[in-house]
Amino acid sequence: MSAYIEVSQDAVAERLEALILAAQNGARVVITKDGVARAYIRPANPDMTEDMYDAIEALQAFPLNRGVSDEQVRAWVTEDQR
Repeated sequence: MSAYIEVSQDAVAERLEALILAAQNGARVVITKDGVARAYIRPANPDMTEDMYDAIEALQAFPLNRGVSDEQVRAWVTEDQR
C-alpha cells in the first residue's frame, strides 16, 4: 500500500472504510477538492479524551516565553548590588 493516498472529496464516501484502514496502517490520506488538498485522514489516539484534547489546546494557546534578556539579568544584578 502506498504511504500517500490522494482522493477527491467526491470519492471519499464510497471509499471511506478503505481510507480509514489505510490511515490506521500508516498511510497519509489526503482529501482534495478541485485538485487542492483540503483535509487529511489520520488515525485517532484511542486514549485521547475530550478533556485531554481541551488541555492540549489550552497549553498550545500559552504564549511562548523566550526567556530573560541579558539586559534584564544585568539590571537585576546591578539592583541587587546596591
